[in-house]
Amino acid sequence: MMKNQLLSALLAGALSMSLAVPALGAEAEPAAAPSYPVLTQDGTQYVPLRSIAEDLGLSVAWDQTTLTATLSNGIWSIQLQPMAGTADVSYVEGAVEAPILLQDDRIYIDPDFLAQYADTVVTVDGESATAAADAMAGTRNAIRANDYGVKQSYEYERYEVMVPMDDGVKLRTIVYKPVGEGPWPTAFTRGPYPEQEATKDALGEEYASRGFAYVYQYCRGKGGSEGVYVANVDERADGIASLNWLNDQDWVESIGMHGHSYLALTTWIVSDALPEKVKALHAQCYGVLRNLSVSHSGLVAADNIIAWTMQNCTDVYDYDAYLESAQYLPGIKADDDLWGGNVEGYDDWINHPDFTDPYWDEGCWGDLKNAIPEIDVPVAIFGGYYDHHYEGTIEAWNMLSEETRAQSHMVLGPWNHSFGFATAWKGGENYTYDVNTDTFNWFYSIMVNDTVPATGVDAYVVGDDEWVHLDSFPMESDGALTYYLTTEPTESDGTAYLLSSEPAAEADTISYVYDPTDPKLTEGGECLLTTGELRGSNELSPAGYRDDVISFVCDPVAQDTTLAGNLVADLFVSTDVEDTAFTYTISEVDANGVAHNIRNGLLTLAYRNDRYAPAVYDYVPGEVVEMKIESLPIVWTVSAGNRIRIDISSSDFPEFTSHTNTVGNWAEQTETKIANQTIHLGGDYPSSVTLPTLSVAG
Repeated sequence: MMKNQLLSALLAGALSMSLAVPALGAEAEPAAAPSYPVLTQDGTQYVPLRSIAEDLGLSVAWDQTTLTATLSNGIWSIQLQPMAGTADVSYVEGAVEAPILLQDDRIYIDPDFLAQYADTVVTVDGESATAAADAMAGTRNAIRANDYGVKQSYEYERYEVMVPMDDGVKLRTIVYKPVGEGPWPTAFTRGPYPEQEATKDALGEEYASRGFAYVYQYCRGKGGSEGVYVANVDERADGIASLNWLNDQDWVESIGMHGHSYLALTTWIVSDALPEKVKALHAQCYGVLRNLSVSHSGLVAADNIIAWTMQNCTDVYDYDAYLESAQYLPGIKADDDLWGGNVEGYDDWINHPDFTDPYWDEGCWGDLKNAIPEIDVPVAIFGGYYDHHYEGTIEAWNMLSEETRAQSHMVLGPWNHSFGFATAWKGGENYTYDVNTDTFNWFYSIMVNDTVPATGVDAYVVGDDEWVHLDSFPMESDGALTYYLTTEPTESDGTAYLLSSEPAAEADTISYVYDPTDPKLTEGGECLLTTGELRGSNELSPAGYRDDVISFVCDPVAQDTTLAGNLVADLFVSTDVEDTAFTYTISEVDANGVAHNIRNGLLTLAYRNDRYAPAVYDYVPGEVVEMKIESLPIVWTVSAGNRIRIDISSSDFPEFTSHTNTVGNWAEQTETKIANQTIHLGGDYPSSVTLPTLSVAG
């Protein structure tokens, strides 16, 4: 009894101060890179537990009754039993060894234990040490927090294989698998980004320690793989060869293929040629109709395809050089004239603006498009409202066969391409839908438990901070708000006209001058990749902040109103050139007069009849024509008392290249013109904006 009381007193003294130490974020911040004493006993080094843990934001608690110390980061917990030298780790099956030393009224622990179980990197230098959080902690925590309760229980091994392709080129392939005979369910992904290796290694360790093999491979010419990298071109042939190699391994029981962005491309493009062991797919943020994320109504999505090409296929990228390239005419010569030589594929990517151009039905893009209806395994699809692949992601869902869609799941949230929270100003805590967790659970449920965990569509309702389950997407609305453009002034933060619930009886016009060499800059949008700070719902400049931005604002809405679907501006317009563009931004204006964008829209005269049809250059200057400009779909609740604003202009750069106001394919144009634009409203020209609505159960 005396021995236990003494030990209890020592441990209580060592840990009791933890309850009084302020958490991270309090007024007194810990000194940068503090140093900790190191003790050595019987060849093992020990570092102080409490001080390191608390400096890194972990909570520490001491239970004097059970003589148990507990570390926690809110996701996992570790209960240490100092007397036994063991620990119960919440994400590990069974007790693990925890070398602990009591000295000088402190608890010291083996730094290897902190590294393995507490995501803490300890660097020992003689008799002192420093500590830092493991950069991969977030990735690991996603799996450790999974709701299937699959705990670590396996030793694992890592090795590399150079897998031969059909033409003899060998691709570097990294294998994580549990130690044992197997066979094992196996997750597989392919990509061109060496900078992701640490993340893939962390996922490999987490999967393999749970009885699930994890394999990742670098595309040819990347990350140690042989051959020359040509974006997109080899991914189908190499993906099929690699899947067949994996399918032939005795240690593989079943396969789930997954990936985000380009790694989703490598998943989609082989999805009609899956060997027998492939049981599930998980694809995130990549559109299966590639032209939808490359161009829009004849203009090029500059922040996506021009910047990405410079970053991944040249060595000349910097942001200013990218902006220069996005404005360079003719655009098709930017690689030759500014980047040091022709980039294979680039000319084709930007030089086929028509949705129906045969180019998009051939080669890798044809393979990608044609694969989707042939998929016969369950698919999980993730997309973001402010992801530049959003439109093509929705198309992937709708192109699945009815049988496959019935056993598949699509999740659409308020994210950008990197899963950043893109609508934070509206608040919310329920927007998180961790993709690493979802991937693991999707595969584990299907490949181990033989159960599809979820089907249908889950869409986040911005402003309500809740999810709505749908049978299809875009969803069918059950109502609509229609506002008409008028020339009646209204009070606003800036200069704006009234959006009225009734059309003006008398016809009127509002005009502005559009100069392509001085475009309106994007302030927030959904087809952006490189200019990260602009992706999402951002604070906008005041209404009418430029002469070529014409703003309209409605009266405050009487009650919370959920917009659901594609927002449509029906404009009657004319101009003095043969082709031009009209753009809009629809935003929510709060009680302080601050606007944040909800959705953008763009249409050119050449595509005014149907943006998915070939361009028709038949506009006669001065003619009044109707343009129905449709946004991408969203589910968004406008708060009672707030107002809706629409800004009409003719450019949205660098989200899209600036229309030159000349006729023809933008990529081949060499000059610009100034256009005098006119919006017609009232009378026979009831220009309006229609916002579909949905009654969402609370």
